[in-house]
Amino acid sequence: MDTETDRLPTPTIETLSGLRERIDGIDVSLIALLAERFSLTEKVGSLKAESGLSAEDVSRERWQQERYADLATSHRLDVETALQVMRTIVSLVKKRHVAIATPTGPGQP
Repeated sequence: MDTETDRLPTPTIETLSGLRERIDGIDVSLIALLAERFSLTEKVGSLKAESGLSAEDVSRERWQQERYADLATSHRLDVETALQVMRTIVSLVKKRHVAIATPTGPGQP
């Protein structure tokens, strides 16, 4: 069975393989960082719920968006790409905060 790399010269295959190994390692780190981030935001959501605070903090989100754009620029990453990824993460966090604040025990609607 042919693979996409069967027709490539050996040095190219080795380079491609090495790059993919590095990407796989970065993926491991990204998943670990996301797990840590979500663990912390879970605690934030619980504190917000206990304190009667909203799941959404517009001023903090605005500040974060500016910060993410600055970080993307300083790392030579496309700003819109970085913002899209971070918006997705923040959206998931807010949904979880709403879920934490919504009682779902016996007898609850």
